[in-house]
Amino acid sequence: MQYLPRRKVWLIFLAACPLLLWGCPAPDPADPHARGWHFATLEHGGLTRHFRYYVPAHLTPAAPTVLLLHGGSQSMNKLFRRGAGGTQEWPMLAEEEGFLLLVPNGVNAETGDAAGNHQQWNDCRQNEDMSEPMPTSDDVGFIAAMLDWAEANFDLDSARVYATGASNGGLMSYRLGMELPGRIAAIVVFVANLPAHSECAPPEHPVPIMIVNGTDDPLMPYNGGEVGPGHRGPVLSTEATLQAWLQVNGLDAEDLQTTPLPDTDPADGSRIVQLRYDAEDAPAEVVLYRVEGGGHALPSIAHPISGLLVRTLLGPQNHDLEGARAAWEFLSNHRLEN
Repeated sequence: MQYLPRRKVWLIFLAACPLLLWGCPAPDPADPHARGWHFATLEHGGLTRHFRYYVPAHLTPAAPTVLLLHGGSQSMNKLFRRGAGGTQEWPMLAEEEGFLLLVPNGVNAETGDAAGNHQQWNDCRQNEDMSEPMPTSDDVGFIAAMLDWAEANFDLDSARVYATGASNGGLMSYRLGMELPGRIAAIVVFVANLPAHSECAPPEHPVPIMIVNGTDDPLMPYNGGEVGPGHRGPVLSTEATLQAWLQVNGLDAEDLQTTPLPDTDPADGSRIVQLRYDAEDAPAEVVLYRVEGGGHALPSIAHPISGLLVRTLLGPQNHDLEGARAAWEFLSNHRLEN
């Protein structure tokens, strides 16, 4: 896939977002189709649910849609703060590729606030396993309603709707892949494994999936166990998560192609190996990017995580791959079949 040179990308993005340091100002709310960031709400499940969306300068006819889900204790706003580490690439990709970017907000489980900046997704982990409660909100229904709203207001291709997220947002992406199989064409999950004790039914419907997990993740254990910090529920290992999706997608170990990626930044203490599972007679492919020595962070070349405390908490960030661009390259190769 061809991308614009980075200098041109930045010129495009700065034109759309001159106050990059603080986030883009919302366009005139009277014109929800204007270029740039917008904020919107809808009523669902007894709550006023909040989301923001980014309209590129040239939204392609029958455009794709990307759902970008924030992590736990994060929000639709925190994703794009300077130094957040990789998610800032998504609006630039929307400009280049002409897709609609939807960024919903979760719910604060303790207060019930759906508009704040310390939010969670109801991602199938059981509250009995948690030191802090998870929301019980109908997040799948909210996201389905948000997609309905988007398709009613924009010229979108309903066969090219994609979901991606990291950590709690990655777990929620798994859930969307499982529970909205007729709407989500493919998912990309960063630093997340399936819950060990799930409130949701196991995967039953094939969906193309890409997983990006670090072997030295201090919060989401690569080999399974308790999510940190504190007790945030047990998860399966990355291998067990992978096997669950291989089984659903009709794939096995013999369908594997292994490709080490170039270690372009040896100083980051990590490198990436791509494991691709695909077969001509399988309904959907599975790809794992194993970030050897990587922590709880999206790989990124252009967007390093800032702050010593944050870097210490999350562990090493890999700088050999622009995670959002790899995600889009994977997602954009898939569409729902009638």
